[in-house]
Amino acid sequence: MREKLLELLNREGLRPSQLAEILEINPAGISHILAGRNKPSFELLQKILRRFPKINPDWLLLDSDQIYRSEIPNPVSGSPTDKTQAEKNNLDNTLFGNTSNGGSKSGTPKITSPGNTALPESANGGHPVASNIPTTGNLSKAGIKRIVIFYEDQTFETYTPANL
Repeated sequence: MREKLLELLNREGLRPSQLAEILEINPAGISHILAGRNKPSFELLQKILRRFPKINPDWLLLDSDQIYRSEIPNPVSGSPTDKTQAEKNNLDNTLFGNTSNGGSKSGTPKITSPGNTALPESANGGHPVASNIPTTGNLSKAGIKRIVIFYEDQTFETYTPANL
């Protein structure tokens, strides 16, 4: 696979960092594959085929002689731009753009009084949730002790008032 990536880079006139940017992956991933440290994942192969529709999947996966397709098929799920636009529209409709819960389109959320709050079971992986969350009567005097942000890649960051 290393040789195929090198040939792809040469034919397309790209540097490894440019390929990583096009594929929206960490440049270290390409570097590790080129160094022989890692093998490419299925996701990486899919990204290559989606971003370079001229590339022959048989060449990439099955050692066919021909690197480029003779005919470029129509994308099944739309172009990356269409997909990105659809995701953006979906985000606009679900995050702050949806006013069905009383929020406004201007970004000012509807403020509700604190009370007993519980997450639905599907949101927490089926684990039981404490339905009685303690709150203080006067939130204006409450200070922030810590903010924790969890990322989809299973990492997190913690901010304390000294860090804010």
